[in-house]
Amino acid sequence: MAAHLRFWWGHLALLAVLISGANAAVYTAVPQSTAVLKGSTVIIPCSFSGLSGSDVVVWAGPPNFRTIATGRTVFKSYRRHRVVGDVSRGEFNLEIRRVTLEDGGGYRCTASSADASDDATVTVIDPMPGPPELTGGEYPVTAGSELMLRCRSRGGHPVPTLSWYNGTHLQKSTNVKLDVDGGRVSANLAISRLEKWDNGVNMTCVADQGFPKLVQPRAASRTIRVNYPPSVLVPEPSVHIIEGASANLTCAVDSNPSAIVSWRRHGDPLPLKGIESGQSFLLSKVSRHDAGVYQCTADNSVSPPGYGTVTLDVLYPPWIDPAMDEKVTVLNAQDDFTLECLAEGKPKPTVKWRRKDTSLYWENPLRFHRVRYDVQGTYECIAISQGFKEVKRQTFIDVVGKPHIRGSASTTATVARGGAIRLVCDVVADPLPNRVKWVLRNNQGIEEDLSSVDEDVEIIETKSDQEMSSSITVKNVGSDREGTYLCKGTNMFGTSHREIQVDLTAASPQPMTIIVVSVLAVVVLVAMLTLSFIIAVRKGWICDQKFSDPAGTPRTTRPMPPAPKYAKKTRTGTNDSGVEDLMELQELDGTLKPRPPPRADKEWTSVGLSYPGLVHSSSLPPYSTVERDRPDGEDTRPPSRIIEEDWQAVMEPPVPPPKDGARRLLRKDIARLDVVDERQPGSCEIF
Repeated sequence: MAAHLRFWWGHLALLAVLISGANAAVYTAVPQSTAVLKGSTVIIPCSFSGLSGSDVVVWAGPPNFRTIATGRTVFKSYRRHRVVGDVSRGEFNLEIRRVTLEDGGGYRCTASSADASDDATVTVIDPMPGPPELTGGEYPVTAGSELMLRCRSRGGHPVPTLSWYNGTHLQKSTNVKLDVDGGRVSANLAISRLEKWDNGVNMTCVADQGFPKLVQPRAASRTIRVNYPPSVLVPEPSVHIIEGASANLTCAVDSNPSAIVSWRRHGDPLPLKGIESGQSFLLSKVSRHDAGVYQCTADNSVSPPGYGTVTLDVLYPPWIDPAMDEKVTVLNAQDDFTLECLAEGKPKPTVKWRRKDTSLYWENPLRFHRVRYDVQGTYECIAISQGFKEVKRQTFIDVVGKPHIRGSASTTATVARGGAIRLVCDVVADPLPNRVKWVLRNNQGIEEDLSSVDEDVEIIETKSDQEMSSSITVKNVGSDREGTYLCKGTNMFGTSHREIQVDLTAASPQPMTIIVVSVLAVVVLVAMLTLSFIIAVRKGWICDQKFSDPAGTPRTTRPMPPAPKYAKKTRTGTNDSGVEDLMELQELDGTLKPRPPPRADKEWTSVGLSYPGLVHSSSLPPYSTVERDRPDGEDTRPPSRIIEEDWQAVMEPPVPPPKDGARRLLRKDIARLDVVDERQPGSCEIF
């Protein structure tokens, strides 16, 4: 019945339009598309001007534009619909209360005489009951694996659109696949390979129904958890610590899940004595033995484990091996003697040798190309490390061996017959000989031991620590004392000698003899003059003249002969020990000779060799300093110099003839003159 009524009402409206075609109506408000929440009220506007009394306003709507109302009359099937507005002003607005999903669709408002207008669409929004559902990524995924995330909407009308965001960054549609199933939509996000950087990333699925003013988009998020193996970063790969301080070794570990860090030292199987605290290893008091490479190992059951190394460098002051001998004994004339000083320290020390109380330095090891007695002394090994105080250790080098006689092996001297000669022999030895032996080998080859017991021989000896000086003075040298004089020094290591050839020369007038002869000549001349004067007076050639010896007449004195000199001249020595720059050593009798400490315990029978190099000398590279130009043992002094230095021949004057004879002759002549005066009166007096 209702269908027939709607049919007839439609034809009547069409008929009315045809009848009033000359008086057409005009829309003043056309229906507008709108969105409305389910359950709310919506009013769709529609108004006209110029409606005639025959015009009929008709509302049609869903489904399929069925007639809802004509004029102000609404069909009974649309109980929630009504036409509202001021009809007198041509307002025919359609109101829908408690909107349902079925109310959604197209609406049309027409009048009999009005031109048709566009349809209006009413969208009924049924909000989603909650955010979309997410699946995938619920559990940690190992780095390098694939991950699939699925987002599915939960109800709602209209069906929402789904989008994936990485933080605030919209994922590309190539990675998202949409699927609509029974009014529900799903979006699948595929990540082909997860990296460690994906750990903790927030992936968000947003469901949007397209009407943000009425209903806000709903979102669901998933935080991706990626398990990845440990990576180790060492902030300080090398740690420098002074011995005694504390050290903190650190390895920064990045891993998921957290890794367990363990420490060990390379090459040390024993447990460490430090304190392990997570990514740090603490050594409270570091010693030099703690130095080395420490390795940290991080393991979280995700292969492979992470490794890191820290080098601990412990700095400590120089240290000299205490096993170095405080005293070493070496043989004189030994070749290539070496003394090495073993020193440690961090940083590595510079090791040098210095002779005590001098500024003479040598490299380590201390080397002598040839050992001489002047090498003996105290030497200091000095170890220097930057930032620390220098360390010293002393060693006394004791040089022993058979005697060494200074000067050339043989020389020649001359002395006048009847004169005196003094010969000197300097012996260096350790231990010193008990005495220096003097031997005379005459021209026939017969040897005679000389001693101070002989009347014309005097031997004087002086001793110091390593040196003995022996001088022999021989008086009234005659042919029996001409020949070769040998000075010999002997100790437990052997004997050394020196030969001095003494030759006689003819006796020459001595100064005292010349003086005596001159005095006698003057006396004879005076006597002759006096005698001539007395004879002249007697003869009367000279009368009544008195001669007096004026007071204050200076008397003639005889010059005294020069006293013999036996002073020993300073000798010039050399130093050929293989060590340069010994100019600062103290001089002893003109020869550079070190002054070693007292050796009160040095006896002939108490000398022992303690240095192993005395038995086996090692071949060593050349000494680091400049070697002397002359060969070992060569004396560069000229022969004349040697003779002057090592001995002096002193000529003692012969005993002068007696002077009493000249005096008696003078007195006899004077007495004879006195007798003449007594016999001839009137003669002159002589005072």
